[in-house]
Amino acid sequence: MPSARSLSLVAAVLLACHPPPVGNQALIDPNADSISIRVVNRNMVDVQLYLSHDSRRDRLGLAVAETTTEFSVPLRVLGAGREYRLIGEPVGMRIAINTETLHAQTGDEVTWQLEDSFARSSVVVH
Repeated sequence: MPSARSLSLVAAVLLACHPPPVGNQALIDPNADSISIRVVNRNMVDVQLYLSHDSRRDRLGLAVAETTTEFSVPLRVLGAGREYRLIGEPVGMRIAINTETLHAQTGDEVTWQLEDSFARSSVVVH
């Protein structure tokens, strides 16, 4: 038969494993430390997307032809300067398209519109 001391020890361990919920966690914005990147691909070709920053190039994903694709990028990825460029490599083509250098701020919403002629593509930051 377990002693009172053993039962108290088990109860203390169980309480320590399950801390009470903090009431203000719902007020924290999960996107507060990130930027949103939306790619509107109006071209007939899929485009492989990259994020270029700090002499690195990170793959974001694929923007399928004639669709809109969204990505969320944590600001910590961009380093202290928070400067970056978006790069697109159309699948099956030997060209690359890119934006000018952009400066990230918390909550930025970036929209990169890839037109049927890539030369007419544009980027907007809100």
